[in-house]
Amino acid sequence: GENSFIFPDTLAAASLDDIATSGYQPKKPKDVKIVDSSQGQIEVSWTPSKCASMYDVTYQQVTGGEAISKQVQALHENSILLVDGLVSCSEFEIRVSAVLGDEYSAEAVLSFT
Repeated sequence: GENSFIFPDTLAAASLDDIATSGYQPKKPKDVKIVDSSQGQIEVSWTPSKCASMYDVTYQQVTGGEAISKQVQALHENSILLVDGLVSCSEFEIRVSAVLGDEYSAEAVLSFT
């Protein structure tokens, strides 16, 4: 019917702006996982969410401590290298949200040590 819209996987910026204005909430990123962890850094990846303009990646020590947030533009990457504030032998929690305009998806949560 007229109400079914099919969005291609890659959208022109103008289309994303239109969708953002409509208040569409992106779906949370899937398959969030650690793809590489070496001394002092970890790489986190996820399956892209449709219609997200960027991803918000927040991580902090489970025992407390400062939360660090990074933003990733959706057009460029669906992974991020985290370096700042990592402490060896500590448990961390990573939360990844898809973002479009002012709308944030539910958070995908991952723990690592």
